[in-house]
Amino acid sequence: MMLHLNRNWLGEYYILYIPIILLISLTAMSSYLSFNSRSIGARNFPQYASKGEDVFRDAFDQALYKLGASCDEEGIIVDCGCGTGTSTRRLAKQYPQAKELIGIDLSPYFIDVGQTLLRLSPTAIDVNSNSKEGWITNIESDERIQLRQGDISSTELASNSVSVVNLSLVMHELPLYAAKEVVLEAHRILKQGGQLWISEMDFESQAYKTQRENAALFSLLRATEPYLDEYADGTAELRSFILQQFDVVKITAATGRHYALLAEKNDNKSSGGEKTIEDSRFNEDGSYAIEDTHLKPWESSKQ
Repeated sequence: MMLHLNRNWLGEYYILYIPIILLISLTAMSSYLSFNSRSIGARNFPQYASKGEDVFRDAFDQALYKLGASCDEEGIIVDCGCGTGTSTRRLAKQYPQAKELIGIDLSPYFIDVGQTLLRLSPTAIDVNSNSKEGWITNIESDERIQLRQGDISSTELASNSVSVVNLSLVMHELPLYAAKEVVLEAHRILKQGGQLWISEMDFESQAYKTQRENAALFSLLRATEPYLDEYADGTAELRSFILQQFDVVKITAATGRHYALLAEKNDNKSSGGEKTIEDSRFNEDGSYAIEDTHLKPWESSKQ
C-alpha cells in the first residue's frame, strides 16, 4: 500500500504520524485475516456460528490424532505456510512437550503481523468488551514459537532434525511441482520416525465434486485460488509422490469435504512388499465417511 502524505495536511512533523498509520493498517489487516479465516470455519459448521472456526480446526486435529499424530518430547515442529501464525500458536497449545515451533511463510507481511500479535499478547484484549475474547482472537505469547519469512521448499533447516512438519491448507495454494518440492523438503528435514501432517480440501469428496461441476461457482473460487484446478486434478498424483518418499501414509476424512493425511519417515524400515496408502475416507457404499455440513452457496446461515 502506498501512502501519499501531504505536509500541509499533517503539519510540519508529518513524519511522526507514519508509525500511527502503519499500526492502524496492521490492525486492519490482522482483523481482516482473522475474520476471513473464521468465516470459512463458520460456513463449514454453521450450527456453531462464531465458534465454527474452532470446530473446523478441531476436526483436523481429531482426524490427525486418529491417524496417530504425535510429537516427541523436546521435539521440533515446523509449520509450513503458517500465515500470521494461527496454526503455529494452536500447535504450541496442543504440544507442550515440543521444544520449539517454527512457523515459516513466504510473505514478510504475514510474518510481521504474526510477530506483532505475539509481541502484543496478552494485552491484545478488547477492554470495552465484557467477554474475554481477544480483539482478533485470544493470543498467548509462547517463547518456543519462532515465525520466519522463508521458502518452505528450502527451509535451510538441518537434515533429519525435526519431529513434525505441518501443512495446514497450504497445498492447494501451490502448483503441483512446488507441492512436490515441499514434500521433498519435509522428508529431508524430518528425522527418522518423524511425521508429515497435511490438512486439505478433498476434491474426491462428493461435496467438492459437485461444487466444481458448477462452472460459474467454481470460477469464483479460482479467482483467489489460481492453482485450484491443478491441485484438484493432481491430488492422486501428489499422494502417490508422497508414498514414494515416505514409508507409511494414512489418510482419513476430517470434515465432509476435507481430509487429514499423515506420512511417517522410516527409511530403514523394510516394507516387505508394495507400499499402499491406508485410506479411510469413504464408507463401503462409496459415500464420504463424514456428513458434509457446509452451507450451500446461497445460504448465509442455518435456520
